[in-house]
Amino acid sequence: MMDFNNLYYFYLVAENGGYTAAQKASGITKSLLSRRISDLEEQLNVRLINRNTHSFSLTNTGQVLFERAEAMVREGINAYESVSALTTEPMGVIRISCPPVLAQYHLAPHLPGFMKKYPKVSVNIEATDRQVHLIEEMFDVVLRASSNFDDVQGLIAKPISTTQPLLVASPEFLNTYGCPETLQDIKNFRTISSVVDQYEGVQKWTFTHKNGDKSAVKHKPVLFCRNPRVQLEAVLNGLGIGLIPHFSVQKHIRDKKLVIILEDWATETHYIHALYQSRKHMNPAVRAFLDYMSEPLHTSLVNS
Repeated sequence: MMDFNNLYYFYLVAENGGYTAAQKASGITKSLLSRRISDLEEQLNVRLINRNTHSFSLTNTGQVLFERAEAMVREGINAYESVSALTTEPMGVIRISCPPVLAQYHLAPHLPGFMKKYPKVSVNIEATDRQVHLIEEMFDVVLRASSNFDDVQGLIAKPISTTQPLLVASPEFLNTYGCPETLQDIKNFRTISSVVDQYEGVQKWTFTHKNGDKSAVKHKPVLFCRNPRVQLEAVLNGLGIGLIPHFSVQKHIRDKKLVIILEDWATETHYIHALYQSRKHMNPAVRAFLDYMSEPLHTSLVNS
């Protein structure tokens, strides 16, 4: 079987015009170069170099082999440089999964800046509220909001920001139905809820009082949808009480289109984070996306 290292050693000697020059250029000893070229000649059963102490020259066969070897080495260098460029310069396609509300109101404003800075990167975003599987579905980054990181074993979870779901209703709703005075009163009101609030087939919201007491209230929503945007529109239009992330409702609270109710009770904090595989051997485009987006996303969510 051909040992291509021998061919490379031959190229070095021929390219540099002798063993001494080849040793200086490559750091490979003359003795090793000589031995490996002898092995090559023996394998090919042909003389490649004219042995002469006063000059260095290739045989006719050696010249032919050198020209072919030179082309092979150049191709090898080009291949290496091409791969090296891929591992250092952000380029190619990255696949992102992100909840629609996060994509529309917080990711979208900053995406053009990222793509202008990295014009060789193409971005494929799947805006969905379903919980995708990063590895199985071949996503590079998954942006997610959850109360813990227990479901991401084997992945890295990079914290982006936090959000506090707020219990809100519209002034129209409160004028029509009144305002619950206690947490348990909620079960007697129309509510808007999500599948993430379902426990063993029952809709339940869990709260902590400012004095540390914990309590949960079961309720039967008139609208059941995972998408916070759909829930928000229902609450804004007076259909019920909703428990919605603060970054979706803050503007409407400032504009007095929504009112926080039972302010002494708070739900658990949700962590907005980016899931991805190990940073070791990470695609530069993915690293660039994470580095570029982390701060703008945090600022956007905090200032909502």
